[in-house]
This record gives sequence, C-alpha cells and structure tokens, in this order.
Amino acid sequence: MGSGNKKGKAIDMGNYVAKDREQAAYVWCIHNNIFIAPKAKSATEWYICITSNGKTTQSPLSYERIDIWKEIYKFYTYYYDKYSGVKVVKEVQPRKFVKEEPVKQKEKPTINTLF
Repeated sequence: MGSGNKKGKAIDMGNYVAKDREQAAYVWCIHNNIFIAPKAKSATEWYICITSNGKTTQSPLSYERIDIWKEIYKFYTYYYDKYSGVKVVKEVQPRKFVKEEPVKQKEKPTINTLF
C-alpha cells in the first residue's frame, strides 16, 4: 500500500504541540461526536472541516502550515467552552517582580569660576 501521494513527496503540515486545555477540548469533542479535520486545498494550504451531528461544514478560509493546527485547536476549544458545561476560569499567571535598586545619579562636576 502506498501513502496515497502519487508524486512521492511528503506534505509538511508542520508540528504543533497542543496545550493541556486544548488537548482536553480535543478529547471532549471526539467523545461528543464533534470532529474537526484539515482538508487539502493544495500542497501548502488546507481548509478546516467540522462534522457535528452528521453535518459537515467547511471553512471559507484556507490556512498554511502550523496555522492550520492552531485554528483547529481554537475550534475544539470553542465547542468545548460552548457545549461542555464547564465553567471557564481565566488562568492568571503570577508575575515576577524584581526589586529594582535606585539608580545612582552621577554627580556633575562643578566648575569654579571667578569673576
């Protein structure tokens, strides 16, 4: 069996590592029969197809490598937030404050002149 690509070239869609929240949204969507997948427009651009309740919708925009995965996970997160019933609390990262030392001003030299 071949790869399905007659020219033998590998198509590079880039790599993207999903965040924990995106991964949780992905799993929830799959378990709830919401499927989101790329559909090739060309070797360098893809549409997004969303299948939910047996109905498939295709995005009007196409996306390039790596961007396609970011957009797919945005859709997973959207459906998760909308339908899961899980209340989303915005994560706040603590800030690191650095105590700044006061900047010492250099003394300007004084010129003594006699008049």
